[in-house]
Amino acid sequence: MSESIPENMDEVKLKMARLKIDGYEDISEDDIITKAVSDLFQDYLDEAEEGHYDTGSLDVDTISVVGVTGDKITEFKSKEKDFISDFKKDAMGLCFRLEDEAIKIAKM
Repeated sequence: MSESIPENMDEVKLKMARLKIDGYEDISEDDIITKAVSDLFQDYLDEAEEGHYDTGSLDVDTISVVGVTGDKITEFKSKEKDFISDFKKDAMGLCFRLEDEAIKIAKM
């Protein structure tokens, strides 16, 4: 994956520190995690589909996937109350799950 997308809490803390140095004072860990989960899933999906065809959208506890026609293909839910909690509890496990979901969607 991209070095700019945090894949664990240590990387989230590092990214947060870098952003604060760059003047982004209002950024929170949850903001960084939300963006990371969204970006990770999209990267996995693009890789599985060998290009950007479908688009994932994260909304708290649900990732919805829309196809190139604009129609909703599928969605899946977080295991905890939201994807931020999933990431904080087991970031690596969540990465594996996001990749697995992306592969399933690419095979649809």
